[in-house]
Amino acid sequence: MYLSRLCIKNYRSIRSTDIEFAKGKTVIIGRNNAGKSNIVRALDIVLGENSPTYAKSQNVTPQDFFSWKEMDDGDLVVKSANEMFIWCELKREENEEIDYEELYKCYGFKIRVDSYKSGIPERVSKHDLPHNYDQIFMATEDDCQTKYVNPKLKNQRIFEDKHFFAFAFRARHNANGHLDKDIRFLYRESETEDWILAFKAPIRPELMQSAILPSFRDPQVQLRVNSYTWYGKLMHYLTTTYGNTKDLESALDQVRLAADQAFAGIQEHIRQSSLEVAFPGTTLHLQFSGDSKADLHKNCVVFVDDGFKSELSDKGAGIQSATLIGLFNYYTTHVNVKSSALLCVEEPEVYLHPHARRVVSDRLDDFLDENRNQVILTTHSTEFIRTRSDSLNILLVRRNGHDTDVSQVDVGKLKHLIVDNNQNEIFFADRVVICEGYDDAIVRAAAKEHFPQGLDAANVSVVSVGSKDNIASFVRLMLKLKIKCFVLADFDYFLRDKAEARKRYDAKAHESIANIDREFFAQHCTGDTKPDTVISCVTKVREEIKKDSEKSFYTAKRQSQIASSRLQKALPWLRKHGICILSGEIEDCCKEKGFLNSQTNKLSLDKVYELSRRLGEGEKIEDLFDLTEIMEFLQTVFQ
Repeated sequence: MYLSRLCIKNYRSIRSTDIEFAKGKTVIIGRNNAGKSNIVRALDIVLGENSPTYAKSQNVTPQDFFSWKEMDDGDLVVKSANEMFIWCELKREENEEIDYEELYKCYGFKIRVDSYKSGIPERVSKHDLPHNYDQIFMATEDDCQTKYVNPKLKNQRIFEDKHFFAFAFRARHNANGHLDKDIRFLYRESETEDWILAFKAPIRPELMQSAILPSFRDPQVQLRVNSYTWYGKLMHYLTTTYGNTKDLESALDQVRLAADQAFAGIQEHIRQSSLEVAFPGTTLHLQFSGDSKADLHKNCVVFVDDGFKSELSDKGAGIQSATLIGLFNYYTTHVNVKSSALLCVEEPEVYLHPHARRVVSDRLDDFLDENRNQVILTTHSTEFIRTRSDSLNILLVRRNGHDTDVSQVDVGKLKHLIVDNNQNEIFFADRVVICEGYDDAIVRAAAKEHFPQGLDAANVSVVSVGSKDNIASFVRLMLKLKIKCFVLADFDYFLRDKAEARKRYDAKAHESIANIDREFFAQHCTGDTKPDTVISCVTKVREEIKKDSEKSFYTAKRQSQIASSRLQKALPWLRKHGICILSGEIEDCCKEKGFLNSQTNKLSLDKVYELSRRLGEGEKIEDLFDLTEIMEFLQTVFQ
């Protein structure tokens, strides 16, 4: 079972969003105050370990309703939504078991026998939040035909052939100024069938056990010992399955005896002064543990010895996170072995150094258990934007005025492009400059030297993708995430294609500027010219060059090798539209030829390190490289 969809309406900073989740690991990223935590808290309301007395729990307050500012009779006023709605869909795998033993422990509930159109599953548009949810909550047990599902009748295996489940939550202000809250459970036969409604939702943790760890950890909250919490179930399992009962009972007797001796004075004093007259025959006992083996699990306290033994709540957030994840992993591996689990962690990097972050990231991958379980996390750390799984789902959260906007993409197919943490920083950037090779080092140095605000202050990342064949794929990824992007490449990226004619000149098949999607040129940051105008210009110049000299089209490395007045005008024009095609190679910009690798006459990694050293010693990048074209391009990036 895994969370496959989350719809949120009017909750905190989220006016409306519809998110699709996949199996495996989902990483939610974005700036502070963008709304990442609100996605996690919305999940916690529906799938978290809330008390069965759901209506009484303080999971929603009036301040949690979406609010905005608008002008009213010339005054700026704050307005708030009257109701909120949260919808979670779960999808069960074909051969996945349902833990009926846990389901039979739940309260019974009624289901509506006559199916109906809820409006929820009808995806008019993939990311349109459904608006027909009123009928879910308007339907009552009195006005429709229902069937009672009795947990005591253990042969009612009504979910055996069901694979689609949902929970719908609504909260709204009533006429008395209080909040009315309701949560309902639904299921259906298939993705094309209608939803069947249940009038209570007591089986949430039994379908998919969840552990949601907020950014501010409190082990006393996350490790509550109740019959409906995973930690309570874990402790109960460990104590009740302990093999040597006599030894355990003997140990308990010794603890009670020691307590009776330690507290004898106060117990007798209270009995005589307060209990004997009004409640004759009543005695008081102060104990260290419960009377029975079955109650022992309620008194278990987690201690950690990291050089000083103390309770987990007294340790740092890093140790707390690792311990909580380890406990939940043990529970899902050894206790809750049938149903799948969802682990949701806010900012797992808190107070961890980089090496420890990578270790925790690996432990989260271990928890996935080949995608049997699901991980959702929010982070500001590049160390967590990775996975051993084939799938890595990214949710990029931005604040758009009063509202939170969510973009999502599965980057699993592009994992080969994201090889290190320096590249992972692109997911946190507002603008990304995509370079072909070691150009990125030159661009960073030029930006640092000539733009006082700097790349970091402008939230701009410069990334090398290693090869011109990776540029278009990286651009595509940035566009999916709605991150503004720019391209800098050597001159030959303007030319070439993969046609058979290239073989006549022994030219390799390479991608070129023609492979960049139209949406790149439609970005507002790349100029006001219509994208089709830019594409048409590029196409005409390429066709002209190929017609005049096919050989030059496939072999030229520099603009000077091609006689074209259109080309001379096109390259400066393109630099103002977000794509910098150098007039040669980046090495041609080097003023000190001895700086290049003596064998290849190219920039190499050791030369990049040498460049960093020389700049650190006070030399200027403009003394080493001709920055004319790069600076013209950077004006567009920073504008």
